[in-house]
Amino acid sequence: MHLLGKSVVVATAAAVLTLGAGALPVATGATWSNGSTAATPSAVVPLPIARTRLTTTLVASGLVAPVLVTSAPDGTGRLFVVEQAGRIRTVLGGTVRGTYLDIRRLVNSGGERGMLGLAFAPDFATSHLLWVTYTRADGALVLARYSVTSTTASAARASSATTVLVVPHPGHDNHNGGYIGFGPDGYLYLGTGDGGGGGDSPNNAQNVRSLLGKMLRLNVRCAGHLYCSPSTNPYASSATARHEIWMTGLRNPWRWSFDTNGTQWIGDVGQNAYEEINSVPAASAKGRNFGWSCREGLHSYRPERCRTGVTYVSPVLEFCHPDSVSGCAAKRAAEAIIGGFVYRGAAFPASRGTYVLGDYVTGHIWAYRNGVLTPATNLPGVSGFGLDRHRELYAVTLSGGLYRIGFRSS
Repeated sequence: MHLLGKSVVVATAAAVLTLGAGALPVATGATWSNGSTAATPSAVVPLPIARTRLTTTLVASGLVAPVLVTSAPDGTGRLFVVEQAGRIRTVLGGTVRGTYLDIRRLVNSGGERGMLGLAFAPDFATSHLLWVTYTRADGALVLARYSVTSTTASAARASSATTVLVVPHPGHDNHNGGYIGFGPDGYLYLGTGDGGGGGDSPNNAQNVRSLLGKMLRLNVRCAGHLYCSPSTNPYASSATARHEIWMTGLRNPWRWSFDTNGTQWIGDVGQNAYEEINSVPAASAKGRNFGWSCREGLHSYRPERCRTGVTYVSPVLEFCHPDSVSGCAAKRAAEAIIGGFVYRGAAFPASRGTYVLGDYVTGHIWAYRNGVLTPATNLPGVSGFGLDRHRELYAVTLSGGLYRIGFRSS
């Protein structure tokens, strides 16, 4: 089984229910925001997407199974690369400069488990806080907070660890999700997998008493608490549903991102036939249902789980598994989708507004805009994308490479 799990075994475990929601405090609003604003309109003529090709330039090598790259609002220009085993490495000027955090002793790594997420506080320059996610010994997904002594410190303090939230994940080692990021509203979002196995046997993704198969939305700066559930969450006043839930019906949202306008782009890894990319504007995101396991992509999967009166989000992009779908076109073939980012940088102004994504199994990366997908560029083993402080785009490969992503006209 590969990193993201093309599941072929149907799970038989009983339904997994997490603790009830009633004990969690409800927030009235975030105490701060990340200051994101929509990109300034540009007079540059967009590069025709049909003529766009992605380029890859090796920035650094020698990393050990990296799964994501990101930056911090610290003014240093550093990139932070998360290695699956539980280390965060810093890269500056094309050189791996050191280890920012090492929690390998806490992390249960291997297969799809490991250190899976990293997010710096939007006000990191003053708060000096960051959050990570990882799988621990019993398979549970842990959201933990760390701190640094100064904005430009060379390392975070391992002793500052505070466990914020634990999502139980018993029975299977795959479909952990785990990516985290702050939205323009200042809240921390956490994507969780459906609990693993195949076919979501317990129906976790549609069960609002479970945190599995969801997009969670948390106020992690809630006075007197490690986190609160915002009062604007769809189930914030429910006596039975988990208050942390923002959206439901996800299988394994391994990688996702926010555009500057608040639109959330989610790469949801499919079962054994279809992969999907979802795009949800901020104004219509609350309580949305992506359909798993009633549907896989645009197709019926377990119709007995479809509910009358429920509107399911349709993906903006669907890919097919060539070994499972007859007639699957090579240009739309994928088996473990890697959600990416909308490009808003300055180096390629004609490509602003273009979404970049990839696939771990085929090693393809694409650009997408206005319903058109470019021909693929090869980047074998791509495992995650990320942005630097100028919103320039990067990717990492499981073999240890960090790459700058660019655009050219064919």
